[in-house]
Amino acid sequence: MRETTFSPAPVVLIVDDQATDALILRESVRDLAQVHVATSGEEALRVARQYRPDVVLLDIEMPGMNGFEVCKALKSDPKLSDAAVIFVTSHAQADYELQALGYGGIDFIQKPLNIPVARAHINAHITLRNEAKRLANHDALTGLPNRMLLQDRAEQALKMARRNRGRLALLLLDLDNFKAINDSMGHSVGDQMLKYVATRLSTMLRGMDTLSRQGGDEFIILLSEVDGFEAVGNFAERVLTSISSPFSLQGNRYDLSASIGIGVFPEDSDDLESLYRHADAAMYQAKQAGRNRYLFFSPGIESSMRARHLLERHMRAAIEDGVFEVFYQAKVDAREHRVVGMEALIRWRDGDGNLVSPADFIPLAEETGLIIPIGKYVLLQACKDTRKLHELGYRICVSVNISVVQFREETFLGMVKGILHDSGLAPQWLELEITEGVLARDIDNARETLMALKALGVHVAIDDFGTGYSSLAYLKRFPIDVLKIDQSFVRDMLSDKSDLAIVEAIIKLGQALSLELVAEGVETPQQAEMLLEQGCRIMQGYLYCRPVPFTQICTVLSSWPRRA
Repeated sequence: MRETTFSPAPVVLIVDDQATDALILRESVRDLAQVHVATSGEEALRVARQYRPDVVLLDIEMPGMNGFEVCKALKSDPKLSDAAVIFVTSHAQADYELQALGYGGIDFIQKPLNIPVARAHINAHITLRNEAKRLANHDALTGLPNRMLLQDRAEQALKMARRNRGRLALLLLDLDNFKAINDSMGHSVGDQMLKYVATRLSTMLRGMDTLSRQGGDEFIILLSEVDGFEAVGNFAERVLTSISSPFSLQGNRYDLSASIGIGVFPEDSDDLESLYRHADAAMYQAKQAGRNRYLFFSPGIESSMRARHLLERHMRAAIEDGVFEVFYQAKVDAREHRVVGMEALIRWRDGDGNLVSPADFIPLAEETGLIIPIGKYVLLQACKDTRKLHELGYRICVSVNISVVQFREETFLGMVKGILHDSGLAPQWLELEITEGVLARDIDNARETLMALKALGVHVAIDDFGTGYSSLAYLKRFPIDVLKIDQSFVRDMLSDKSDLAIVEAIIKLGQALSLELVAEGVETPQQAEMLLEQGCRIMQGYLYCRPVPFTQICTVLSSWPRRA
């Protein structure tokens, strides 16, 4: 049985056992809608289920089911309940009209019919119903079909593809870094850009295709009756080209790009849910691969996404169960042969007791926001442990890594203050390590936060210096205390002249700006000797200490001379 859930023409169902009255009504509204007639309640329900009417003109007195019973049946069916029911009857008593309204009717037209009045009533309700359908099934900002309408059209397209052994494709498009436009230029500019994108994409579609906005900066394109993968890929390429063409708004130029994930029926998806899920997985992989590209779904993508979701669930459980650990790696003054500090490092054991690599879960923690509670736990534990070491006579500083997600939290500064208070650690014994990317995001706010930390007495280190957005302006404008030379330069500096030149330049820069220098990844005496020769005396690496739990760092400290 064919359903026309979202037929472009409104549908009117006339239910009347009097053929003359039904004919008069039909003639009066046939130019307003697609009209169907039923002469009994049972027939009315069959026709309604097939054609999904927008307006039902319903007589009360009929053999078998009367109009009230028909109305009750319509309103109890979720697929028919939103139809506008207008009772058309010769009954003039007020109690009939009240009863009709009680069953869910919205209007009451008297017989004998005054055709112009009846037509005006019916037309008004058709107009209201059309507007309600439009609002329910279209995105308010762009006017594009929303998720509900897309789902209906996709289901119909899937039925046709199965029947004809055809193929269709679902393209999930997400604009790259669109949040930056909203954050920097305001949501009004962002909304206008989304309208422009919708317009550009709409011009690329065939009549049988559907473009939908799902919310935010995510669009979905449903391609019906596609010939093959190459045709879909060519279309995706044209979409990327269209999006990358500069936009002009209020005299300003905006450059956008997009990442597209593609799911294809029947090759990799058998139903709408898996089609969307696969397109979403492919889109995520396109983002990870560098953005501004499209990728088809593959079993490898599915496997990767399942592993990612499983990791996220395990990570949430680990937070709730308190199974994360904090390890410490000593920092050594190689010239004076003593430990001067330590870096706190997050560690996580899986169910088998094996350590999970931070490289496997920290990026996901940042993406999901789980880095906020994880980071807070590490900072609190590190401060508590350092306070214990001070009580044992080991007066050293602790360094804690701060992610860009943590740093940008409005509550970050308050959290640091609270943890220092709760742990009892004096601020001068805490060093926060941030990457250059933190400073590049929002210079004014970053500087304000760092100045507040400096006022507390907390030290600030730039981690992995030279690997990111290196700029001398950061060192000049921000209250930085320490530069950490990235291990990627230290590792090969004895065999690679370029790495050695970079290490020398960073050391000279730090000395000129009176900054403390820390070399990471020191593994051999030869590396340590070269660093000392160049002027860097604080070192961190396997040559001196591997990351170890708190009990073992106490043992390590006991084997070194104590700080005077």
